[in-house]
Amino acid sequence: MTEFENVKDALQEAIEIVDAKEIRTKTGTGESHLATAEEKQSLIQERLYNIADLLGMSDLYLDD
Repeated sequence: MTEFENVKDALQEAIEIVDAKEIRTKTGTGESHLATAEEKQSLIQERLYNIADLLGMSDLYLDD
């Protein structure tokens, strides 16, 4: 997971992921394929969790 230093950078990358027409991901064997909806969700989720951490709001995604 990429750890961002500030909210702006994390948001910028999340927006780039959402705006991308095509995202390719690598498999365990090094081959690439078009990202599935689940893979795209995971990419966005990581950025959102990092943004929550940067804002001191990790309680939004951590279980009590």
